[in-house]
Formats: sequence, C-alpha cells, structure tokens
Amino acid sequence: MNLRNTTYAIQEAFRSLIKNRLMTIASVITLAGCLFIVSISYCIASNIDYLLFQMESLLSITVYISQDSSSEDVNNLVKLIRDIPHVSNVEYISSEDALAQFRENLGDSSHILDGLESDNPLPRSFVLDIETLGYWDYVVNRLDELKGEGIDTIKHGKQAVNILITINNVLRVICVIIIAGLGIISIVIIFNTIKLAVNSRKTEINIMKYVGATDAFIRWPFIIEGMIIGVLGAMVPTFLIHTVYTPAIELVKNSLSILDFDFRTRAYIFTILIPLLGILGVFIGVLGSVTSIRQHLNV
Repeated sequence: MNLRNTTYAIQEAFRSLIKNRLMTIASVITLAGCLFIVSISYCIASNIDYLLFQMESLLSITVYISQDSSSEDVNNLVKLIRDIPHVSNVEYISSEDALAQFRENLGDSSHILDGLESDNPLPRSFVLDIETLGYWDYVVNRLDELKGEGIDTIKHGKQAVNILITINNVLRVICVIIIAGLGIISIVIIFNTIKLAVNSRKTEINIMKYVGATDAFIRWPFIIEGMIIGVLGAMVPTFLIHTVYTPAIELVKNSLSILDFDFRTRAYIFTILIPLLGILGVFIGVLGSVTSIRQHLNV
C-alpha cells in the first residue's frame, strides 16, 4: 500500500473502532483478560522452572566405595566416573571428611560421635554433580555397570528427580493448553467485533467494489482494526503484571522464607513477556479480523 492508502486504512480502522466502541471495549477487555491469565501462567512456569534449575544444583549422586578398595582402586574408579558423559563434577569424600560433615550437621549433639576417630565406620564416597536432570537415569545406569570396579552402593534419589521432572513437564503442558484455549476465546470475540463493522459497511463496501477497489484495499482497514485491538489488549496485562510482579514475589519470599531460593527478576520476565504479549495480541487480533472478513465479507 502507498502512503495515501495506508492513511485511509488507519483512519477507517479508528472510525470503525469508535463507531462500535462497546464491542471494541468488550474485545479489548476480553483479550486483556486472556493475556493476563497467560502472563500469570508464564510467570509461574518461568519461576518454577528456575526453582527446578536451582534444585538441580542441590541434587547429587553419592557413590559409596567398597571398604576393601585400595588407593589405586579409588584412583582408577574416579577416572572411570569422570569419563561418564554429563557428569560435571566429581568430589571425593574421605571417611574423615564424612565424619566431620556428620559432626557439623549434628551441631550441639555432635558429642555423641566422640571416640569414632579411631574406629570410623563411615565409608569413603564420591559426590557427583550431573549437568541436568534429564541425564540422571543415564548416569545411574553407567554407574551400575561400574559396580565391579570398587563401587559398593549408589544413592541417587531417583524418585525425587522423577517427581521434579514430572512437575515441570505437566506445568508446561497446562500452560500450552491455557494459552490455546484463551486464544480461541479471544479470536471469537474479535471475530464478532469485526463482523459488526463489516455488516454496518456492506453497502459502502459494495460501492467500493463497483468502482474498482481491490480486495486488499477493502480488507486492510479491518486488519488494522484487529491489530489495534490486539495491541491495546496486550498493553493492559503488561501494565498490571509490571505493577504487581515485584510485590507478589516479595510476598512469596516472605511466606517461604525457610526456602533459600531466588526468583526471576522483573527485568528478566519482561524481556520475554513484552514481545510475547505483543505478538500474541497482534496475532489473535489479525486472525480474528481475517477470519471474520473471509466468512462474512464477500470480497
């Protein structure tokens, strides 16, 4: 479109929005409400994903070494473990270190361990850090293959890991379903708004066709109208989330003060949320417009 046609399309779009202002307001509010729920879903999913990422650093696999393994056997075993893909770190814990850690964990009751220095029952071990939870089963299976190389037992907490992975996967699916469902609702509302504009201008549109107006020239005002509704619908939840996000996170932190975890910053959230809402809003608005024109406008 040239500048003149673009100016005409924008003017007609605003004129139609003002003329059908009640449906316009209803469309913007409905789309804003849908995108607000999408925003909340994203904030929750992003923070839970971040919490799971932090929890990964707290989870580790402990490999207990056989009591009859020599120093040479231990050195050979640590080389084999480090060669396992996706093992990011291997820490050796001697019997003395294990006793010292146990004593520290007991705090004021550590005196009950007095005398064990000369007859330490705690085994030597390796503590393994894994790159991500997705490689957990693979590493555990590889460790099982090394049990004849000096490994006594393996403590891996597989059940807790599987629970974390399941929570993360279910949350992602729920967010996708919510976004899809709310998107369909918004498209239906915008569809009805554009439909009213089309019906109110049928005579004008027919005259335009008779004098040679192209299909694109007729469609563009309605497409721009949908885009404007989409932008306005995205601006409202953006402002609301920007206002309430930090206080909400502080409230959650205070309520769960016993858990020493960080949450996503507002800057991080909005780096993704602003373009996400903008794209979704415009896409839903344009899709609603195009669908309405295609079904209710014979051009």
